[in-house]
Amino acid sequence: MAPGKLLACISLVLAGCATTPEETRPPFRDSQLSMQGAQALLVPGTSTKADVAAALGPATVVRFDSGYEVWAYREKPPKSETPGAEFVVLFTPAGVVQKTRIRPRYEMTAK
Repeated sequence: MAPGKLLACISLVLAGCATTPEETRPPFRDSQLSMQGAQALLVPGTSTKADVAAALGPATVVRFDSGYEVWAYREKPPKSETPGAEFVVLFTPAGVVQKTRIRPRYEMTAK
């Protein structure tokens, strides 16, 4: 699968994920860790799935037939229907971090 198509598929899959009760917990094992702090812990091309699991804890996992895998860590603001920030990690078929991204929290504006 071409990288552009893969990223488009990842975006669509993550956009369609439903909210679960688990999302009321902090997104990372260390509740004080920020999205930027989590991103700084990972080194694309070097960090492995085991490194990420040890540093950040469990994630929502999406596996693709191509062997690529996405781990998403989502923040859910208390008593809000606005989605929280999201930290996403893309792994190569070899299980190494290829890239990461942070999607900031979007605020809904009143009409």
